[in-house]
Amino acid sequence: MKEPIVPNYLPAAAFTFTPKDGGEPVTVYRPYEAMPFDELEKHAAENERGALLQIGERYCFGKLGTEQDDEKGYQYLLKAAELGVQDAEALIAAYYINGILMEPDPEKCREWLLSAANHGSWNAMEKLATFYRTGVAGFTADHEQAYEWALQMERMVRMYWSYYTQKGFVDFNEKLRELLAAHTRAAFFLADCFADGIGTKRDLDAAITCINRGEAFVCSVTGLAKVDMFQNRRSQLVQRKQNDERRRRNAERAAKAKKKKK
Repeated sequence: MKEPIVPNYLPAAAFTFTPKDGGEPVTVYRPYEAMPFDELEKHAAENERGALLQIGERYCFGKLGTEQDDEKGYQYLLKAAELGVQDAEALIAAYYINGILMEPDPEKCREWLLSAANHGSWNAMEKLATFYRTGVAGFTADHEQAYEWALQMERMVRMYWSYYTQKGFVDFNEKLRELLAAHTRAAFFLADCFADGIGTKRDLDAAITCINRGEAFVCSVTGLAKVDMFQNRRSQLVQRKQNDERRRRNAERAAKAKKKKK
């Protein structure tokens, strides 16, 4: 993956206000998804990448009052992708996964996902991790790749969190909720990798560390003292560790007993 990776387009429109008291102008950034459609179109006409992506998403998913239109969605996403928007690349990959507007093409899907991931799309990283783990969508199962992309996803989500919580960024609560959920999925995915030896050495202590790190992040940004899903997963992993230790001791006793009989 390219280094360093940062979001390569501004996911918000800038608005500058001049205080009534005559102070210095203040610029704030609001997400394009907070804009009405007609205003978005004005920004898209200026080739603002975030606006092109947002219109493409609205047409693709029929969200925020926009009637679903796969063809229009594809055209906006393609234009955004050509301008370097990594999340648009990830969405175009879905067209090739699902055979929307064209025949399913696993190779094209991989090309778009890899390009999006290499440009910093955590969405693409998550899909690559999942597809390489399960061997679906025309992918050949590759657990090492699954583990590596999950690591990159967790790292990227944290970077995006820092990006979207900059001073002057407003109305990004929905995006932050999305990132928080993504970070939690990454933590559980990595914990499973360590617990089951998927793409890395089986290590229940490392799996527990992933859960602890994921919970700590959630608690740090929400103010919660604990999170039930993390508590439950940690308990399961601790139980597995205790079972492993019990089996190890039983095996040692059995080996000693066999040796004495000889």
